[in-house]
Amino acid sequence: MRNWRSRITIKIERVTPITLRGTRGYNEWVMVRILTDQGIEGIGEGFTWAGRAAAIRSRIESIGQQIAGKSPVEIEAFLGQFSPKATGRNWHAAISAIEIALWDILGKMAGLPIFSLLGGPVRKEIPLYADHGLFDGTKSWEEQVDRVLAAKEAGFRMFKWDPFVGMDSHDVKELGKRVDQVSQVRRVVGEGYQLAIDAHNRFDEAGAIMAAKILEPLDILFFEAPTKDDPETLKKVAGATDIPLATGELTTTRREAKALLDSRALSVFQPEVGTNGGILESCKTAALAELYDVKIATHNWCGPILTRAASHVCARTPNLLYQEYAGGAPRNEWENDLLDPPTQIKDGHIVLPDGPGLGFELNEKLLASRRID
Repeated sequence: MRNWRSRITIKIERVTPITLRGTRGYNEWVMVRILTDQGIEGIGEGFTWAGRAAAIRSRIESIGQQIAGKSPVEIEAFLGQFSPKATGRNWHAAISAIEIALWDILGKMAGLPIFSLLGGPVRKEIPLYADHGLFDGTKSWEEQVDRVLAAKEAGFRMFKWDPFVGMDSHDVKELGKRVDQVSQVRRVVGEGYQLAIDAHNRFDEAGAIMAAKILEPLDILFFEAPTKDDPETLKKVAGATDIPLATGELTTTRREAKALLDSRALSVFQPEVGTNGGILESCKTAALAELYDVKIATHNWCGPILTRAASHVCARTPNLLYQEYAGGAPRNEWENDLLDPPTQIKDGHIVLPDGPGLGFELNEKLLASRRID
């Protein structure tokens, strides 16, 4: 009992944001270290868009000053204090980074993985889908196709990419050329292999419907962000195609998620753990999506800390489809080594870690080599 009381009086001593060199076009990633007065440290990461690192760091510092001296185990109270006041994705990224670190501390205090504190896992390995992060460093379309095939051979059962990068969304001739590339990938990976397409919100309603109709014969698992995340527009697109729709990475609150789910246009929802409030909010969003018979495929583009945080959410999510995985390009093999022990990926799945909290310590030597400030 005395040990329990000493632990429950634990206090946050210091909140330190760290910027490190990222990859895949996002050259800066922001993580956070939270140190307690009992020497227990938590690690978190916020989703850092290109050019947003300084703003996210500033917000982490601001929140850190306000929570110094408070208990790290009161995660609901933390979210209740800061999430309603957050304006913009930079604030939500900062809140998410800190929330993840608080869970890491709580897990280390309990001596349990975070997924155990969330009700326990419903799966021991997390199915991953590879994405266009694998293209990082390629110099030709042929090399990119080889990377897709390599992902299949490595055990990934699905691949997703955006074939429409850089095109005018109303250029019908160019659209046909891009879909021809999708046809080429379909031939290479074979019938039955799961392919999904991302449009990064670029099409208007008419363009999205046109693209979807051309893609329909290619057995696409889902069409991600075909148009802006407007419920009425998505509903019209969904009604015009047999391809299931997916989106959600840009939402930062459950209220925003609910607005999209209420449209009944989505088959897959893609929460971003690094901007929607963190681990607990992602679990709540997954539970909300389950009420709509919608699957979860967590969005994931930044660093390995967010990959690991998302895996704890996915471990206890019954309606999981996949977790996105952007790593794997040869020049980015360092990513998993940032964590000690490294994230274990086997046959296209993350093997759940046994360690407490997030299940890792930082590789301090590698962190130092990539640290910006």
